[in-house]
Amino acid sequence: MKRSYVKVFIGFITALILGHGITMAQGNSLSFKASELQKIAEDYTGSTQNWPLVISLADHDTEENVFSITPSQVQELQNFSQIHASIAAQKERIGTLIADGATVFAAEEYQEVQKLMSAYTKAINDGNIEQAFSLGRNLPSAVDSMESALNENRVVDVQAQLSQKKGQVDKRLGLLGSWTDAMRGDLFEQSDGIRTFSESYALLSFVDGSDIQVEPNTMAVIRKSRIDRLNNSTDTEITLEDGGLLAKLSASGKEQSRYILNAGSSVSELQTQNFYAETEESGLVKLTNYDGQAIVNSNNVTVTIRQNEGTVVERGKSPMEPVKLLPSPEITWATSDSVVSDQAVVISFIPIDGAVSYRIQHSTDSKFEDNVNEVRMTDTSLAFNTLPMGITYVRVQAIDHLGLRGPFSETIRIIRSIDKVPPPIFIDNLNNDLLFAVNGQLDVEGATEPEARLTLNNERISVQSTGRFSYQTQINDKEKTFDLKATDPSGNTTQRSLRVVNMTKERVFDIRVRSASGSDLTPIRSGSTTFSGNLYPGIEVVLSNNTSERSVKTDFNGNWAVTLTLETGDLEISFKDSRTGEIYFSNSYSVQ
Repeated sequence: MKRSYVKVFIGFITALILGHGITMAQGNSLSFKASELQKIAEDYTGSTQNWPLVISLADHDTEENVFSITPSQVQELQNFSQIHASIAAQKERIGTLIADGATVFAAEEYQEVQKLMSAYTKAINDGNIEQAFSLGRNLPSAVDSMESALNENRVVDVQAQLSQKKGQVDKRLGLLGSWTDAMRGDLFEQSDGIRTFSESYALLSFVDGSDIQVEPNTMAVIRKSRIDRLNNSTDTEITLEDGGLLAKLSASGKEQSRYILNAGSSVSELQTQNFYAETEESGLVKLTNYDGQAIVNSNNVTVTIRQNEGTVVERGKSPMEPVKLLPSPEITWATSDSVVSDQAVVISFIPIDGAVSYRIQHSTDSKFEDNVNEVRMTDTSLAFNTLPMGITYVRVQAIDHLGLRGPFSETIRIIRSIDKVPPPIFIDNLNNDLLFAVNGQLDVEGATEPEARLTLNNERISVQSTGRFSYQTQINDKEKTFDLKATDPSGNTTQRSLRVVNMTKERVFDIRVRSASGSDLTPIRSGSTTFSGNLYPGIEVVLSNNTSERSVKTDFNGNWAVTLTLETGDLEISFKDSRTGEIYFSNSYSVQ
């Protein structure tokens, strides 16, 4: 049995609907339906998220829709569970080191750890258990190196680092310095400035694990950045001179540190992990808060904006009373994780009452801190015409009439992979490679992939979103051949040749009775009587006489015969599909 990750993944999606139960297959292999896949992953690897590893080892019986893994493969998964448990412990350790300043003072080692973690996650998603083993074993030593570098390099006068950048980003040393190109890894001290342009953004990482995301066309200055070496709390003040900033404080930054953000005439004390500020040339400031609370002061008036609230501050005026932000839009995608092969997809979402525009972000980074692209629009759908290979993350937020941004939607993950599997074609009413047209009417029903292009003798057939299709036509010939062809968006093609026979009542009731032959069965005498004929395979003939009934199926050559002791009364002869029970023709006769 040929194993293919893409084929297995597609089989898995289908099997989610059909699968039930886990069994032990012959040879003590572990067999299970796809609906039990996450349970198998949790039982044998320690996490439901490790299901791609199970799939990569499993053989898939597509006919029975059953996966199976050998005892040695079960042991391999159980061995991996120990690595995965070690990774969980290292993640806690990494979080502690980040809170202690590893992103700044052990930047190279931190990046190496992040690369290992990303590669480890990718190895799991790719089903590469050997690589996951290797990366998992290497992580502890990498974290050791990060901890050592942190202990050696941490100094109190370096507070922030340019950890991410896109496009042109400038740095200014001090308030009177000149603007120069900023490089990834540059350190920013008190009074240093940062500047982005229309096609650029930057991410400043602070000692306590907090980040400041600098949006395009923005200029900001670090006014103050201090650290208390006794409790590692920070005292940070940033001035937003123009553009927009997203403050993403760490848990310790929110609870222990003091973050002040100056924008226009407003001063905001942040007690939140997610806060956005935007200034305009007119001095108008828009402030939105998505977590905790922020205390905003302007013109000696203070307001508190709580979770999912915002305010607007005009130059020299008091803050507007906080207003509720618009809710997050719901993206109308099948699941939060989807696999596609086409480079063109359309993302749609449900409109929000009161929204004047929407902001869609897509990135290859799940945290939207690197390689971020965004589109602002008034429509509720966006076409991606060149979706890249790999994983793309998408989220959307609504913007109200004040220009305040609501919270982001749930992030969806679109995985584009190369599809080399041709689409299946299933025909419901196929009888031993035959299709029956009744009195010249042909009905073709079945299923294929939802996005497949389906044609019958080059005539396009509509395919529903579920993959179902149906087609009707008239034929005059006794027998005809049709070519059914399905092509998926990747160009993979499946073609089937269908033999169609035209069944007529005259042909069906060409019945031999005893020594007589013909469709005229009158008169029929009571007593033992043999009926016979020749049609096609897959047809069931049913004879009913009063309380007696006999049935017979046509053989491989379409022949049939049945003997019935007839009584005076009515005799009904029916011809129907032997699989579905659909009655093609029926006729009644009198028995004398």
